[in-house]
Amino acid sequence: MKSPAETRERRDLLNAKRVLNLLVKEGLLSEDQARLVESDVRTGGGSVITALVRRGFLTEEQLAMFLSEKYKVPYLDVSRLHIPEEVLRLIPPDIAQRYKVLPIRREGRVLKVAVSDPGNLGVFDDLKFITGFEIEPVVSTESAIARAIENYYGLNDILNELLSTVAEDQFEVVEEEEEEVDVSELYTAIENAPVVRLVNGIIADAVAKRASDIHIEPYERTLRVRFRIDGVMYEVLNPPYSMKNAIISRIKVMAKMNIAERRLPQDGHIKMRLPNKTIDLRVSTLPTVYGEKAVLRILDRASLNLDLSRLGFEQKALADFLEAIEKPFGMILVTGPTGSGKTTTLYSALLRLNTPDRNIITAEDPVEYDFPGINQVQIREEIGLTFAEALRSFLRQDPDVIMVGEIRDPETAGMAIRAALTGHLVLSTLHTNDAPTAPVRLIDMGVEPYLVSSSLLLVVSQRLVRKVCDSCKVPYHPSEEVVMKLGLSPEELKKIRFFKGEGCNECNNTGYKGREGIYEVMPITPAIKHLIARGATAYEIRQQAIEEGMITLREAAILKLKRGITTPEEVLRVTLEE
Repeated sequence: MKSPAETRERRDLLNAKRVLNLLVKEGLLSEDQARLVESDVRTGGGSVITALVRRGFLTEEQLAMFLSEKYKVPYLDVSRLHIPEEVLRLIPPDIAQRYKVLPIRREGRVLKVAVSDPGNLGVFDDLKFITGFEIEPVVSTESAIARAIENYYGLNDILNELLSTVAEDQFEVVEEEEEEVDVSELYTAIENAPVVRLVNGIIADAVAKRASDIHIEPYERTLRVRFRIDGVMYEVLNPPYSMKNAIISRIKVMAKMNIAERRLPQDGHIKMRLPNKTIDLRVSTLPTVYGEKAVLRILDRASLNLDLSRLGFEQKALADFLEAIEKPFGMILVTGPTGSGKTTTLYSALLRLNTPDRNIITAEDPVEYDFPGINQVQIREEIGLTFAEALRSFLRQDPDVIMVGEIRDPETAGMAIRAALTGHLVLSTLHTNDAPTAPVRLIDMGVEPYLVSSSLLLVVSQRLVRKVCDSCKVPYHPSEEVVMKLGLSPEELKKIRFFKGEGCNECNNTGYKGREGIYEVMPITPAIKHLIARGATAYEIRQQAIEEGMITLREAAILKLKRGITTPEEVLRVTLEE
């Protein structure tokens, strides 16, 4: 599958061919000249208009007038305009710079935008998606648009908006240990370069936008920065490709990683102090075909919600969960895909259990947050400290409660079951799609069915749904196709009032702000124990759990929908049809 950057490159090349064919057909360009320009675009990137002007084949004004007439789109000199601030805010600076477009006027749900090539429909589709408005183009020259972007957005380059987020002297890396660092020439060069402010600005911007992850990704001729916000990836910046190695090296220096090693994946950690908070970043680099990709996971303690009553459990599900974690021994599993909030649920349970009379030990990879009163162990597989080995050691430490970050293999599964059967409360995670599949997965790992049925207390499966932004929340009617996929009866539909977010500054024009959990909680009742012991299928276990009152993930999501918390599209995105 092609990356978005590669897709844009291919689209730009096809667009260049279209413009060149039009010019050749009108006699404004020879076929030999067209081939030269196409080669320039293919090898060097950039727009076809820039390539034509650089070659001296046509002026920008000639091109603008030609395209205006050809596509019946009015020509406008943007240098003569005064654009209101509220209109400029509809297209962020980095988007305006990336697409070389300028918002000039809003009329209801229509946004008039100055472009240099009105035939590039892919740009309009992207802008419609980003802004939520219908796009109506006017034509202007590329250089005039570039100057206007610089004047209106105050951009000496595409980074100033980002870098203004935080002053350089208000941003520092917090050294957790006082130790001398071997400073190489590359390190010195990176520290003295503008890349320091760029990396600081990217991190500060990500924190301000409530991002959970920062992805810095190199491609053949482009460098892309994306944020994961409320579980969804958004492209936010395309720094100059020439800064690729400096940006990655700067991040590796901050994380105390080996900047000379570019062939192997590396992991590191950064603690940073912003003007009003301190954040931790978990750093991972990965060698790709076009260079190293870096992912920074933002661990913001201030935004961590560890109150079980506020995570999103339905009343019965929460009561079942609280009853299970108060048991003296047995196993509780939390399941779901990566990024579904499993660790938050486990931490919330541990904090509730964290009393002076309990000895709590955890094995985590990595330790995301540290908590007083809980003994947390970082797994280090490279030296033999695996989950199974940690568990083996825990049993000699007189624990009451054990948390295993993840059951990944038969050995860890066996050790966890053994701990649960010998008087310890064990909490862990497992990668399954729903709660009834968890016991079947343990059996597939080689654990005897009777051991699973004897040790398992409860299984939780969870997802996170995005919440409609309260600042721009409006009622609406979803499409008939979406409504049909929800599987609701006509009577139920009559009682639901659907809401969505129109998009505003509070939610970065996404219509969503924040997330809330949906939970499928399955207590292991005597009837379910019997099914597990005889090796029943996940379907049989599921049917029994539903008969006993289990709320499924889809049902939990629809309950959020009925309360106006989320949208039908979000329900369909995170849950499967039942």
